[in-house]
Amino acid sequence: MLKKLIIFIILIIGLSSQLFAKKEKLYISVASSLYSVSKSLALEWEKKNNIDLIIVTGPTSLISRQIYNGQNSDFIITANRDWLNWLDNKQLINIKNAEIVAKNSLIFSSGINQGFYIDVNSKSFKNDFLKQMSSSMFPIPHPSTVPLGIYAKQALESMDLWDSLKNKFVFTASSQANLKFLSNGDSLVGISYKSDVISSSKILIVAEINESIFKYDKPTYWAAKITRNGNKKDFGFLNWLKSNEAQKIIKSFGFEPINEIEG
Repeated sequence: MLKKLIIFIILIIGLSSQLFAKKEKLYISVASSLYSVSKSLALEWEKKNNIDLIIVTGPTSLISRQIYNGQNSDFIITANRDWLNWLDNKQLINIKNAEIVAKNSLIFSSGINQGFYIDVNSKSFKNDFLKQMSSSMFPIPHPSTVPLGIYAKQALESMDLWDSLKNKFVFTASSQANLKFLSNGDSLVGISYKSDVISSSKILIVAEINESIFKYDKPTYWAAKITRNGNKKDFGFLNWLKSNEAQKIIKSFGFEPINEIEG
């Protein structure tokens, strides 16, 4: 009887230790345009790994500065390479180990009830665009710090619209703030990431901005491990982001996968 009791107690202690064992966590800082897809990626990851993914989101410039100021993050996913260079210069990442995990494209976007129309291939495109914009402001994330603003400025300069729109700019803090400005009807049209508009019920794609015609850097998302955490395990998360499984999720949210998806 005593032997059975001892075995029972040992089993209870073993089960209790498993139940109350501290679960591993990975803290991921992601650009705001990736927030929705990052939640789905986290759910899929957690199904097969006993590791929680904690998502911290914000404009790329903000999450980069937060990490510099001590934010607890194991990985960062930025909306361009410039801020990775900044983090590399601060010795917070090793840029040689950074990986591209997704791409995007730019579109002209408008609220669903605005009735804005433009043909980017028309010879009268510039005049038609400016005529319709005569009484409207134009939202744009700040082009000195926010990736969408940087890409949008390049595209508008290529269209010869930048100088003509200067007096109409309303500078926003992020791609999501830009989207909200449009969905509220505060502007007839703006530039958004294609993925943002696909996932919004309040915004329409007016026209796609082909980067081979209107020159701008392809929006590219980079992931890197934060080196401040030393040899803490990354649990293969970065490699998983490039997997067929993760890339299918990324594609389903309107992003462009980094390679041909199998199956």
